Amino acid sequence: MAVTTLPNRSSLVTNSIAVKESILAFNKGDLNAAIAPYAENAEVNEPTGKYVGRAQILASQKVWQTAFPDAKGDVTNQIAEGEQVLTEAIFRGTHTGPLAGPNGTTIPATNKKVEMRIAFVDSFKDGKIQRERAYYDLAGMMQQLGLGQNSK
Repeated sequence: MAVTTLPNRSSLVTNSIAVKESILAFNKGDLNAAIAPYAENAEVNEPTGKYVGRAQILASQKVWQTAFPDAKGDVTNQIAEGEQVLTEAIFRGTHTGPLAGPNGTTIPATNKKVEMRIAFVDSFKDGKIQRERAYYDLAGMMQQLGLGQNSK
């Protein structure tokens, strides 16, 4: 009979708090603190692309902060198991700056408010985020900006 080792409850709590603190730092505009929980070689995959290493992750967060300087994320749910943390959040902000797209295009400010639900799946090793997968409705956000099909 195999013996299953339960995850260390302390690391589950610590990892969950690290993700929440990263979002809170983003809310305050402190992007260096927002990327602090990521390992030096962390990998983030999201609808806009893949970012490897803290420098690329920081650059990607700067894109969002530039386009939505008032953006705030509110954590609505977290589930932690093993070395993984699933976080659901709602981000709200006003598009008052240029939004640089992954294909080299830039969307000028629309001054429209957006609300976007997002889910992060973070995998930790040695207390740092090694891999993050982010899921959100990019097409829905574009509609809110008045740029998508059937936009109002």
